Amino acid sequence: MSECESYIISSASTIREAMTKINQLGKYDRYTILFVIDEHEKLIGSVTDGDIRRAFLNDFNMDSFIGDICKKTPIIAPKGMSDESMAQLIKINQIQKLPIVDEEGRIIGVKTGEFEDTEVNNEQVAVIMAGGEGMRLRPLTENVPKPMLKVGGKPILHIIVDSLKNFGFNKFIINIRYLGHIITEYFQDGSSLNVSIEYIEEPKPMGTAGSLGLISVNSRPTEPFLVVNGDLLTTLNFKAFRDFHIAAKYDLTLCGRPYEVQIPFGYPAIEGDIVTAFREKPTFTHLVNSGIYCLTPQLIDKVPVSEYFDMPDLIREAIKDKKRVGVFPLREEFHEIGRPESYKAAEHFFNKYFLKKDEKL
Repeated sequence: MSECESYIISSASTIREAMTKINQLGKYDRYTILFVIDEHEKLIGSVTDGDIRRAFLNDFNMDSFIGDICKKTPIIAPKGMSDESMAQLIKINQIQKLPIVDEEGRIIGVKTGEFEDTEVNNEQVAVIMAGGEGMRLRPLTENVPKPMLKVGGKPILHIIVDSLKNFGFNKFIINIRYLGHIITEYFQDGSSLNVSIEYIEEPKPMGTAGSLGLISVNSRPTEPFLVVNGDLLTTLNFKAFRDFHIAAKYDLTLCGRPYEVQIPFGYPAIEGDIVTAFREKPTFTHLVNSGIYCLTPQLIDKVPVSEYFDMPDLIREAIKDKKRVGVFPLREEFHEIGRPESYKAAEHFFNKYFLKKDEKL
């Protein structure tokens, strides 16, 4: 039985507070779930990271209350139920955490399912796109590929690998082209970082997805894998992103970050030819592509060999073939490095979100 306090959250807590707790929980527990209690401390529901992401797609925000999005009537075990009976309940319902409640409906413990973790010894694969020339960052990239520019004294690509490694990814396929030898000489086979690294080298510019077609049959992932641009920094929980993709049974999931667009004029809401509301200079929020994706291995077959092919092309092909294409709303911190000013700002971003408190200057 686990200590239950870390799994409990009040229905009056915000999504922001729940995400913080889930991220903390995920550092030492693979199966993260929170059990929601009311003002009388009685269990009323449960919430996972995936529930939160789906809530964002339904116009909830970081300040929305957890009680409004949680799943009601969770499966429970009454106080006094035997370990054998609880194990059967967990197995039948295919759950990882079972809350134990007393006669008043208050949580007094959490039973963890004793599943064989089939992914512990499996390769968790991430493909990192690092072949671009970084023309907008000249002259910084005249002799250094953009992913090898340093932030916080470390190459951007190294920070990305470390971030993915922290969430269980242990095999990397790095796409290289421009000054690729600098990348291979730095990382080699990845053994110094306790990971495995292979390389695919583009003979010519092939777009943001074209190099996937160069992955050899022997190196192809056998499970859902990530594709990540090599010029970004984010505090995203990459494991939660992949778990979301698997749980929803998507074929392709893109990570979408919020982008606000303000209309500089008055905006009438219209039904037919009738104005039903009027908003002055409204702001609309849209999810835009972040350059982070999760794909099923079968989608690699959709990528033409040795041809220019962008990720939007692959997304359109998947939609045309009736594949399940989903979006994962990114609410974690994100910084893309594309221009000199954004590269300069990356130092502050790294210091604020990646350094531990005792490491900051």
